[in-house]
Parts: sequence; C-alpha cells; structure tokens
Amino acid sequence: MELNIPQKYFILSCNEKGSVRIFKNTRRRAFLAESSIFDLALNDIIDLTDNSVIINKLLPDDKTYLNEFFQIINKNQGKSVTHVLRAMATKERITKQIYNEIGDSLVDKVYVTKAVTGVITKTNNYIPDYQVKKDLVKDVRNEILNAPKISPETFALLATLYGNHDLKVFFTPFEQRQLKTKIKEASVDPTYDKLISLSKRLNMVVLTVLG
Repeated sequence: MELNIPQKYFILSCNEKGSVRIFKNTRRRAFLAESSIFDLALNDIIDLTDNSVIINKLLPDDKTYLNEFFQIINKNQGKSVTHVLRAMATKERITKQIYNEIGDSLVDKVYVTKAVTGVITKTNNYIPDYQVKKDLVKDVRNEILNAPKISPETFALLATLYGNHDLKVFFTPFEQRQLKTKIKEASVDPTYDKLISLSKRLNMVVLTVLG
C-alpha cells in the first residue's frame, strides 16, 4: 500500500465517524503535525537542529499533500520546532488547510470518501475505506510480529499512534509487549539513533504545545 507516514496516521486516527475526530481534537491535530515532520525529516527534506528547523531541499512532487505545512516551515525557518508545531496545532485556519490537503490526497487514491459536514461552518470529513484501514493495520501488525526489524517509517507511525493513545486500539496487550521489546532492541541499534532522538524530542514538543 503506497502511503506515507501522515497519510497512514490520518487513516488510523479515524473512527467510525471519520476524520472529524482528528479535526476537533487538539492532541490529534498536534500529532498530525508530528507525523508530517517525521515524513519530511526521514526523507532529508528538513533537519531539526537544537534550536531550529532547517529546509534542505524543495518539497518533491510526490509530497504535494504536505505543501501547506512545508510553507509554514519555510515562513518560520530558523525558528524552533515548538514554534512550527504550535503554528499548526493551535490555529484552526492553518490546521484546516493541512488537514484538507492530506485528506484530499487520500481521496485521489480512492482510499477515503469525502463528505461535507456542518451548515454554517462547513468541514470536510474523510471516511476511510474499511478494507484499506483493515489492510493497513494488518501490514503494520505483520511487520511488528514477523519482521526482524521495524522500518523507520513504521517506527515513526507507531510513535505518533502511541502519543495519541491509539496504539491500544489496534494491538492486543501481548502484541504491545512484543512491540516494546522491539523498541527496546532498537534503542541500542545505531541505525535508529536519529529516529529515536527525533521521536523523543517531538513528543516533548507536542506535550508543550498541548500544555
């Protein structure tokens, strides 16, 4: 399934009522931002230094669904990641643009159905295809239980789901224990150093944004 980190997060954060669950919740909006930063950082499009977010290269054509978020980073380049996340997570106008871009990218793939809710204030609601969501959970679970190592992309996805309190929705207590074991093993693997450091830092920033 050709999906990137924010798109996977978007689908898995929806419930039976669709994606308005993300739009109406500050925590889920914040972690939508975190998943977007993961996607940009893992593809070396941006770097996070101790004090700032730096753009390394232009947004590639296959990531146009992150265009609005990339523009926020561009306008605030050199400022802290806390500043960038706060700009997205706490301002509904900005959130709505990013939310819609990611949602519409999934409509184009026919992975979600788009509906409009509200009378005076209209909001797009994206409802994932049941089989798409089921297959996505199956792929992630299979990787956790059977693959020798978790991929950086899946690690980032799990970090956002964990921070969002959604991990327990998709994994049994036994599977969660297996996941913790793999993460513990990854913590001493040099190939995960940057990712683990980034995950810890972003989670701390999200808590600051929510505070």
